[in-house]
Amino acid sequence: MVDLFGVTAAQFETFLLVFLRVSTMLFVFPVFSAPQIPSLVRLGFGLIISFLLYRLVPTVHLSGDLYGLALGAASQIVLGLIVGFVAALVFAGVQFAGELIDLQIGFAVANVINPTTQQSVTIIGEFQLAIATLIFLTTNAHFLLLEGIAGSFHLVPLPYITLDPSVAGNVVLFFTEAFLVVFKISAPIVIALFLTNVMMAFMARVAPQMNVFVIGLPIQIGVGLLVMAASIQLIGTVGPELFTTISTQMDAVMRGMRGP
Repeated sequence: MVDLFGVTAAQFETFLLVFLRVSTMLFVFPVFSAPQIPSLVRLGFGLIISFLLYRLVPTVHLSGDLYGLALGAASQIVLGLIVGFVAALVFAGVQFAGELIDLQIGFAVANVINPTTQQSVTIIGEFQLAIATLIFLTTNAHFLLLEGIAGSFHLVPLPYITLDPSVAGNVVLFFTEAFLVVFKISAPIVIALFLTNVMMAFMARVAPQMNVFVIGLPIQIGVGLLVMAASIQLIGTVGPELFTTISTQMDAVMRGMRGP
């Protein structure tokens, strides 16, 4: 067995698999995957966490099997992508709720370019996402993600995984729960704007000479912003409860990926 600088081949293979799982999760996890964080910083953070964890993980012995090592590496990447996707669903729901509000108010036509991602985003969608991120950090929910990384090696030991049919069912279930987040956050504003549109329709019937299209947009914007200001605390109320469910969702998905 090769022993280079006091590191055996088995130890190197174990560290490599640990690093692939950790770095993949960090590149997909909410907040950690933010484009404002340079890729080299995430890579360095992944190396530090991997160095701290790999001594706590049982050493794998692949006996120089290149095919086994490639299969193990692919398993760690797949696990990291699936678990990271599940963890990011809550933030995707929050952002989509903001985009739905933008559509109802009329801000959807005023899409702006996010300088960090170079993508077209909506104004309120980015605003809601920023608030959710601040709540996520102030409630120390990001530590749950780090605990999930460490706990994943106990739930899904190295080097391989198996994709149980329950994994797909859990992902779909958590995807539907993300849509519930959309309705919880956007419902007050959407309902208020719907009633505003109904009122404008009645006004158009009562006073046909009034140009509803001219006065309708300012009224929609005013009502939407007022109701959003009154209901912005919904994110603060719903957010911590949703963030605590991320670890439960990650646990459920990883239990369906235990190796043979």
